[in-house]
Amino acid sequence: MSKKGKLSSQECLIGLSVIYVVVAVTMNIFCMKSLSFGSPIIICDGGLLISWGVFLISNVIVEVWDERTSVVLVTFAAVVSFIVILIARLIVFIPTLPEYADQANAFAMIFSNGPRTIIASVLAFWTGNFVNVHIIYKIKTALERKEKDNRILFFIRASFSTLIGQLVDNAMFMVLAFAPIGLSVYEMAWFDIMTAVLSGTVIELVVESCLVPFITIPLVSWIRKKKTAEEAS
Repeated sequence: MSKKGKLSSQECLIGLSVIYVVVAVTMNIFCMKSLSFGSPIIICDGGLLISWGVFLISNVIVEVWDERTSVVLVTFAAVVSFIVILIARLIVFIPTLPEYADQANAFAMIFSNGPRTIIASVLAFWTGNFVNVHIIYKIKTALERKEKDNRILFFIRASFSTLIGQLVDNAMFMVLAFAPIGLSVYEMAWFDIMTAVLSGTVIELVVESCLVPFITIPLVSWIRKKKTAEEAS
């Protein structure tokens, strides 16, 4: 904390990084539950409910700091997610007491995802978020000289980068993990994969777009003012 008890820009970065990693790990756990919302044409996973958080935070960090900072965070979160999933899979194979057999079976049912799903989840997460960061940074760099603080342009590039990033993330995960090519027991039809990718991407885009004006832009402005004041002092 600063001398006046207010958060510094560096402390904001640390806080955002912690939230990002927690959301990333949790998202990769929640994705093991499939959702349909009672409709055969809306298929996605539980990670959808919080996946917007990682893209929102990435956009804030790119805007206030730079692309490299966000890419480092994405990579760190992917590594942590991979380690957590591996540990969970290891726990499945550790014996438990007989009276807790039902609990152990339920845990195993959730975390017994094979190497294919683990690798697909981590690769898709890293690639999708890297694409999101790269796109928003490139557009920001190209436009900042002309329209440095234009909120409409920020909304457009944040939404567009999320659209492409989420599409890459969802497509990579669904294809690598569930494509019907005979590599694992649980696979999905190509139509279901396509439906899941498109419906998940649309929902995530709508949620992210709704949050940009009310959370992302105000948060960027607040932290940027702090950072500017610190650099000037």
